[in-house]
Amino acid sequence: MKLNPWQSHFLTTGGSDRYASLEQRAVAQAIRGDSIPARAQFLKFKMGEVFLCGDQASLLLDQLLSIGEGHALAHYGSFQQVLGGIYDEHPWGENTQPALMLTGLAGVGKSELIKATRRLFADRLGRVDLPGHPNLEIVPAWFMSLKDSKTLNALLEPFVDPVIETNAAEKIPQKKDLNQTQLLRLARRVSRRGGVCMIFIDEFQFISHSNQASAWAMALLLNMLSVGPRVVYVANFSLASRLKNRRPEDRHRVLANHFELRPDAVDSLDFLNYVNELTRIAPQDFRFEASEVADLVHRYSFGIKRAVVALLVGAWEHAKRVRGARADVTESDLKAAYASSGYFPFRSDSEELRRYSIGCQDIDPGLINPLAVEKPADNVIVAQGAISDFNRRANERHLEGMLTPAEKDALSKLAPPKKASTAENRVRALPRHAASKDALLDAFNRLAKDL
Repeated sequence: MKLNPWQSHFLTTGGSDRYASLEQRAVAQAIRGDSIPARAQFLKFKMGEVFLCGDQASLLLDQLLSIGEGHALAHYGSFQQVLGGIYDEHPWGENTQPALMLTGLAGVGKSELIKATRRLFADRLGRVDLPGHPNLEIVPAWFMSLKDSKTLNALLEPFVDPVIETNAAEKIPQKKDLNQTQLLRLARRVSRRGGVCMIFIDEFQFISHSNQASAWAMALLLNMLSVGPRVVYVANFSLASRLKNRRPEDRHRVLANHFELRPDAVDSLDFLNYVNELTRIAPQDFRFEASEVADLVHRYSFGIKRAVVALLVGAWEHAKRVRGARADVTESDLKAAYASSGYFPFRSDSEELRRYSIGCQDIDPGLINPLAVEKPADNVIVAQGAISDFNRRANERHLEGMLTPAEKDALSKLAPPKKASTAENRVRALPRHAASKDALLDAFNRLAKDL
């Protein structure tokens, strides 16, 4: 069976290494020069190029490709459907699909994931012959960045062809004469003709530095959604919080679907592999085993990739400055880098996140995903268990009170012997100082067991 050329661009087969071709592995470097800061910057640049497609990144890529495939199934089911869309006044139909947000902590690797997606589609361009449209190019996705421009016209203009005809009597004006309405109409036609099922917009945080950020972001997203392909935009937690405060109809369009890229866990193989890969760039300087320092590096960085790079580069620079050009990087250098003024932004964030992970709620809201659905807290589960156990025991006592003397005597012979109870183990002394919430829950749980 011949594969549909529009849908096949979103299909991926294989096991855990299905995205191995997208990875950017370390290449050992001979870091030369007299200036330690200059060599440190070179090392930082090379470490920043490393991208490994671990379990979490692979799962997110699977999800993104599934969304693109679904859009292709809906609009490119047959050659006739494709031709109909090219000549339709509303090539993508009347309805728009909600946007998809990719969010996560700053420096966790969101942009690198988008770059990997771009490399994936760069190898999946194709062409097909249709009646009246020979050698028609298929471009599965458009990639944009607000780092380059913040206006709709500047983002869309590189992708539209100003000579395409809307009908026999009308030609699209030259690019410089296009207004926004004409640009959107042209973008719909060009994207439909080219098989564009997804639009990726990176660096959305560049629009979120003012009080009007949510309004600007919403206007831009709604215009992009009107083009037709599925829109995936990268946003930080701060912008997500602002969008969350928009009207319900806006939230439904831009927050209904979101993916979070999280830092790798301290005990994950992905984190260990990442640290090991970074040290391979300068193997003559990083002679320790990654497994020996992985826990320390994670504690100092919370697993955030940008922080890991800054920590290792800082440790390298400290070793060279303090002990000379031939010095190896050691654990003491990692500790010195963590305490340095240059690492302050990462140290502050990692310490806040670590405190939050053990229950402290005093944290910068920009470090917390406002769209996350938290699991019930352990103390809630304990309290619910204690309440259920108490109710069960109370019901048992109530039933025992309804038994006749003969039935009580028979029941007592069947029951296991009870432990001798004393006043000491029946009375629970409470501390005189104010008890914490956890202490009260623990006391409640123990009391329920004694009933």
